[in-house]
Amino acid sequence: MSHDMSRRQNSDLANRGFSRRWVGLSMIVFVAAEVLIGGVLGELIAGRMLSINTSFLLQGLLNLAGFVVGGFVVGVISPGRRVAEPAMAGFATIVLIAILSVFVPFRYMGYRGSSLLLAGAIAAGLAALGATWGERLTGNG
Repeated sequence: MSHDMSRRQNSDLANRGFSRRWVGLSMIVFVAAEVLIGGVLGELIAGRMLSINTSFLLQGLLNLAGFVVGGFVVGVISPGRRVAEPAMAGFATIVLIAILSVFVPFRYMGYRGSSLLLAGAIAAGLAALGATWGERLTGNG
């Protein structure tokens, strides 16, 4: 590929702009990725005795893995470069979880103040990392 053609393609990607549609799709992909990962890992450990601490650790790791895997999937399937959208979707997913936790009968799941910002930043970073890896795989990165 010539240098001019490569520069033109990069310019086209930069001019696409931010897509709210890809933010929404990314949120759906994150949830699906976590459900699939949890289903596979859940099958492997079902019926085994785990301490509550180990159970929380595994649940947390699955949640984090869902953002990386989901970001990767979006990076692979999206047309052009999409890293900002999965990052924004990661943060938005954490906010949605915080909102929905109001309806949960026990309070340990609630995010408050700085923990919401920290969780959102971590989710955004992991989603962006996964999307970057997906973009590199497809040659968009």
